[in-house]
Amino acid sequence: MLPVGPLELSAEEVRQLWSFIHGDIMDGSMRRLLRASVGLCPRHTWAYAVVEIELWQAGAGARGGHQPFDVTVLYEDLLEHVAAGLDLKTSLLHRHPDEVLLPVGPCRICADMASPSLPGLRMGYANSNTKALTVEANGLAHTTAWCGETIPLWRGRVCPDCDPDTPKGAGDPELLCRFHLTARRPLPEPLRHAVASRLREVRGRMRHLTESMTDYGAPVGHEENASWIEAVGFFAGWGLPLYLAGSPREAEPGQETTEAEHGE
Repeated sequence: MLPVGPLELSAEEVRQLWSFIHGDIMDGSMRRLLRASVGLCPRHTWAYAVVEIELWQAGAGARGGHQPFDVTVLYEDLLEHVAAGLDLKTSLLHRHPDEVLLPVGPCRICADMASPSLPGLRMGYANSNTKALTVEANGLAHTTAWCGETIPLWRGRVCPDCDPDTPKGAGDPELLCRFHLTARRPLPEPLRHAVASRLREVRGRMRHLTESMTDYGAPVGHEENASWIEAVGFFAGWGLPLYLAGSPREAEPGQETTEAEHGE
């Protein structure tokens, strides 16, 4: 899991993720692999969101770009996958329903990363300038803005075991992230069902957010804008948003937040 701290991506990570964002999750076999691995590893889950938000400059919806559309499509699917697994009744066929929290197979990005020692030219997606994209992604300007705008909503929903401000062993277990739930396996049936219900509630808000980023979707409010952070926090831990929300950056010229950007 990522600690509460900055995220510095390598050029190879950005190269792989920028290619991944351009359609990989729409492939049925890839989606099945991602369900089996429960998405990407924690580092590349947050990196996936960062690369899309920082680098995708144009799009539909109130913001018109710099938004996590691809991320919400994938994690809507994974939220339902995990919720359905947690809701299964223990039986001969499903002795341990909470095994749905465990990845089967490696992170796709980790597996595809080229070793720095390998010779040869590594082309970016559509001949993009990977070095320049890496600098832009590592600026984290738009990701920081998303986290800062929505912190009043998601701060009280952080996994208590990820939160350095929560005493050890305290906090609501229904808010635990995937990793800290896994550490408590086997999970009691009431807790499994409660977590599944929470994940579906997050998914419902995130579906509205996804629709708002299309040509015909209605604008959304802060609850929906916070949903993707809650979803990614569940799958990858809360280190990055806790760091970004505690390290506000001054807005660059022309980056002022408008009511339209908030979806109001």
